[in-house]
Amino acid sequence: PAIATRAIQGSIGTSAAVLLINTATGVLLARSLGPTLRGVLAAAVLWPTVAAGLGTLGLMEASTFHAARRTAPTGTLVGSGLALALVQSLVFTALGAVVILAALSQHPRSMAAAYIYLAFVPINILTLFSAGVLNGLQRYAEFQLVRLLVIVATVAGLGVLAAGNVLTVHHAVLAYLAANALTLIVAAGLLRRHAGPLRFERWVVRALFSYGIRSHSSTISSQLNERLDQLVISIFLASRSLGIYVIAVTMTSATYLIGTSMSWVALPQITPLPAGPARTVLARRTIQLAIGCSILISVPVFVFARPLIVLFFGSAFGGAAGIARILLVAVVCLSTNRVLEAVLRAVGRPLDAGFAELMALGATVPGLAILLPLIGLTGAAIASLLAYATSMTWMCRRVSRALELPIPRLFAVDRADARWLRETLGRALRGVSRQRSASQ
Repeated sequence: PAIATRAIQGSIGTSAAVLLINTATGVLLARSLGPTLRGVLAAAVLWPTVAAGLGTLGLMEASTFHAARRTAPTGTLVGSGLALALVQSLVFTALGAVVILAALSQHPRSMAAAYIYLAFVPINILTLFSAGVLNGLQRYAEFQLVRLLVIVATVAGLGVLAAGNVLTVHHAVLAYLAANALTLIVAAGLLRRHAGPLRFERWVVRALFSYGIRSHSSTISSQLNERLDQLVISIFLASRSLGIYVIAVTMTSATYLIGTSMSWVALPQITPLPAGPARTVLARRTIQLAIGCSILISVPVFVFARPLIVLFFGSAFGGAAGIARILLVAVVCLSTNRVLEAVLRAVGRPLDAGFAELMALGATVPGLAILLPLIGLTGAAIASLLAYATSMTWMCRRVSRALELPIPRLFAVDRADARWLRETLGRALRGVSRQRSASQ
């Protein structure tokens, strides 16, 4: 549908802007802090970020699903969801404090900054809930604004600190918090315009929690799969090693953003459609667009990984090139997985996605245990590749069954598909060009 095409166009355009700004942020931090302090900052931010991700308990996906289905008046959905978000925030902020003490006790600089960054947990959970409702209401421009604002505010804050020659680990953490707090204020203001009078209903809380916890079975596993390598490195290896690995991960950002941007559009677009040809076609084409774009973006980065890293981040990070190449292959799978998960959630099968991610986590843990001691950071990257490929294989089977479609048909492109993909990508590229021209 035309609405879906415009939504995908907007999401890709926003993701391109996010990528450019994130790249600038990564360059700024790498050149200002160097490998060791970059690793200290990564560890400090990593643990609260994981606590926040786990603490959402699928609330963002649940709010998108129920807002798209209109299962309750918007004011009731918002009022009930806010109460649930506040409870989850308190619980996981406390849990995060305990975990940080245990995980970073041997890294005092990272631990001190991590405790400050724990304020991110409630801010992020509330922001994601607000954004989820906006997405479910198909307020795509406002949803994309929330996505973009936090990145713009972050790089602006870090840029001011760097210009004043006061960019330290602790100041960077405060800049991150300020950017996220600003984003929450804006997201809440946008949501308030659509919510009407706020009401609390227990059945809405139960509905949100029920869908969220089922959806979160995939989210929690996928987040652990995405972060477990860095979490383990932050505990057992030197800060410099984590700093190098973070740059390798940064080189995969463009590929990963394709999958996430597609998934955010797929869930609210596919959810209202009844089972039938329209739903199947939209699901297939979104999957095809995600994997095709992921491969196209990854190839040049794979080929020129080392010169790109040296150019942007400095020669001290040149050792990240080989790791980045392995992770690029892994993230093509991961990008596709994000869309496959969105399709499964949209057709009411969030547990299928959850089981796939649990299988991947089962591959990650022994992979890291065996390969990290043997071949270091390269082993961590290979473990991620094995995990994402395992998850992708399983979810392709489940999506095929849900759509009653053979697996080869998910990826086979006919003339109508090719025309839709070409038009959608062309519009997205024109949107990116307009955004870049406006920014200049």
